[in-house]
Amino acid sequence: MALRKRNPSSKVTKAEKRLEAMNELDLMHEKRINYGGDQNPLTTTEMSAQIQECRMLINEYNNMLEMADSKSEQIKNTEQKLGEYYTRVLAGAKSIYGVDSDEVKALGGTKRSERKRHAHQL
Repeated sequence: MALRKRNPSSKVTKAEKRLEAMNELDLMHEKRINYGGDQNPLTTTEMSAQIQECRMLINEYNNMLEMADSKSEQIKNTEQKLGEYYTRVLAGAKSIYGVDSDEVKALGGTKRSERKRHAHQL
């Protein structure tokens, strides 16, 4: 199952539209307008930088998800191979020591004599 990638948020989309409007106003007034005042400047430069940072973080996040998906697939394949090994070890022990041996039980198998028998219903 692939992890869910994150698309650009609605805030990024809205911020891009607002940035376009800010650029138009800057052109119309022939100067860069500071919407935040002297203490906390907020111009098209700051807005653009913040949008870029959001986009960069989303891209990094999506790349990490791709790496996690890849690792998850590797783990799944390795576990499947390990399960095959486990089965082969039990089969080998049964062929070497017999199906009713203590060695088979020591490896996690069930001795044939200890298996529950189900009564057949007619």
